[in-house]
Amino acid sequence: MIAWLVAGQGAEHPGMGLELARCYPPAAKLWERASEAAGKDLLSVSEIGGRSLLRTEYLQPALTTVALSAASFLRDEGVEPSFALGHSAGEVGALALSGHLSFEEAGYLSAMRGRAMAAAARAHPGGMAAVHGSVPRLDEVLALGRRNGAIFHAGQTTADTHLIAGEHAALRAAASVDRVSPLPVSGPWHSPLMQDAVAELRPLTESLIGDAQGMTAWVSNETADRGPAGAEKAATLVLSQLNRPMRLHQAIEFLLAEGAREIVVLGPHHSVHHILKRHLEKHPAVRIHGSSSLQELRTIVRELA
Repeated sequence: MIAWLVAGQGAEHPGMGLELARCYPPAAKLWERASEAAGKDLLSVSEIGGRSLLRTEYLQPALTTVALSAASFLRDEGVEPSFALGHSAGEVGALALSGHLSFEEAGYLSAMRGRAMAAAARAHPGGMAAVHGSVPRLDEVLALGRRNGAIFHAGQTTADTHLIAGEHAALRAAASVDRVSPLPVSGPWHSPLMQDAVAELRPLTESLIGDAQGMTAWVSNETADRGPAGAEKAATLVLSQLNRPMRLHQAIEFLLAEGAREIVVLGPHHSVHHILKRHLEKHPAVRIHGSSSLQELRTIVRELA
C-alpha cells in the first residue's frame, strides 16, 4: 500500500522544484498560478533562496507547489496512493490529493494561509521548539516557560519528540534546559496565538473545500485517522491545525497500522525523512521514497507504478 506524505516547513532549500518545473509543463503551470496568488515569482524565490524563501507567505505556497507538481507527475505515470497525509502546512496539499480541492486551489489557499499566519505572527511574535523526552518532561518544560510568557504544547512528531510554541521570552526560558531545541520557524505555529489567522481564513477555506473526490483517503493531523469526506468537517479540521497541536506521530502510526509499506515524501524530504526513520525502527519492511529530483521520481515510477 502506498501513502504520500506532503512535507511542510523545515526542509526547504534553494532550487526546490526547479528541475521538474523546467521539463514538465503541468508543474510550470502550477508554479505560475501559485505565484499569481502569492504576488511573487515563486520560482525565482526558490532559485535564489535566502530570506525570501523563508518568508511564510512565500514558503507555504512554494512547498505546496513542489509537492503537487511531483504528485501530478507520478499520477500521470500511474502511481496512485491509498492515503495522503500532510506535515503541518502540507495538510493543504494532502486535501488536494484526496480531491477536496483542485491543485490550483491548493496553491491559492496555501498562499493565503501563509499570508494570514505571517500577519498573526507579527501581531503575536514567537516561535517553536522541540522537546526530547517523556510527557512528564514536556510538562516540566511548559511549566518553566509559562513563568515568562504564553507557551503551549504544539504537537508530537515521534514517540519522544514533542513540539512547543509560544512567545519568545517563554521559549528562551524553556530552551534553557537540556534536550530542548529551538526550531527555525518564524512564528508560534499550532498554538492559540494563531487564532487571528483561523478567523481570517475561515470564509475562504469553507468556500474552496468541497467533498472528497477519488480513491485517496486524507489522514487528518487533528484526528490521526481518515479525514471526513464531507466538505464542512474537512474545512473545520484543516483550520483547527493552525491553533491546535499537530498529531503527526499518531497519524504516521495510523498509516503503518493500515498497512502502508511504501511512503513517498512529496516535497523537500530531509526533516520528514528523519521523522519517518524514527517510526520505522520497528517496521523494517517499510520503504521511504524521496521525490525531490527527476531521478527519484523516475525510480518511484519504476518501482511502484
